[in-house]
Amino acid sequence: MTTFMKGIGQFGLACIGILLILASPALISGPKSFAASTMTIMQEIMHPGTLSYYAHSETLSFSRMPEARSVEFHQKQATIELFPSILDSYVYSMSLMMGGLMLSIVVASLSGLFLIQFPSFLKKVIFSAIDVLESVPDVFFIFSIQLCVVWFYKMTGVELALAYSTNDQQAFLLPVIILSIVPGIYMLKIQLLFMNEEMEKDYALFAKSKGLSHAMISLHHIFRNTVMECLAHLPVIVLSLFTHLVVLEFLFQSNGIMRFILGDQPASSRVFMLILTMTPFFFIINGLNHFRQRFYPGSGGEME
Repeated sequence: MTTFMKGIGQFGLACIGILLILASPALISGPKSFAASTMTIMQEIMHPGTLSYYAHSETLSFSRMPEARSVEFHQKQATIELFPSILDSYVYSMSLMMGGLMLSIVVASLSGLFLIQFPSFLKKVIFSAIDVLESVPDVFFIFSIQLCVVWFYKMTGVELALAYSTNDQQAFLLPVIILSIVPGIYMLKIQLLFMNEEMEKDYALFAKSKGLSHAMISLHHIFRNTVMECLAHLPVIVLSLFTHLVVLEFLFQSNGIMRFILGDQPASSRVFMLILTMTPFFFIINGLNHFRQRFYPGSGGEME
């Protein structure tokens, strides 16, 4: 019960933090304006059915003939109810994040089990390569993969995946793959470090002396003892997913939730959608931490 109440308290503080951050522009007008803006947002998010968003449109008009031909642009802004219109963008972005998270964990785990079998000098080369990849900006990965897909399509006529989103279809496969690269590299590095550390412990040395193979020790002992330690870094991975999703949605021209949150929209709607986006990952992280503390006491319990 204490753990549950602690989690609820943390969730409440996170929601308050989001609210205060998105209400902070009102500080330009003074503390009273900030307090009024905060209270207004708080009252509006208590009634999600009343929330709305701005839909921007642009139309062209041509002058009548035989006058000089000219084009005029007319911009319009309409206010539309937030739900259910925003659900498609929300489901799309959450699918990208969940898919990227699962792909990064699976690929990093399998790669770690494979690379830990290498000799020591090759492991040093691998760590050096990982350090180089960590310093590469995510924009480089996005442009490189997009260019490779476009180049392959021009050479063969086969479209491996959508290189960008359109009004009819959202890109999914490439964004998921790209979104998993940076978290996967970080996860792989952490796992290799933990597995190397576990290899020097007494139970691993004892297993070697009994004649167990390196692969058997890695799979049945080392991996089980390090997987939860790696998942302890899940908050950093999720934060990385959020930051990379912002760049990815803009470069793929995707109609995702991050573009909505960072766009010119009502503050109350942005607060509500950001809380809605944060909530699943908050409970996933806290659930895994509770599982880890229960079955891996002391953050380093060994399951031999």
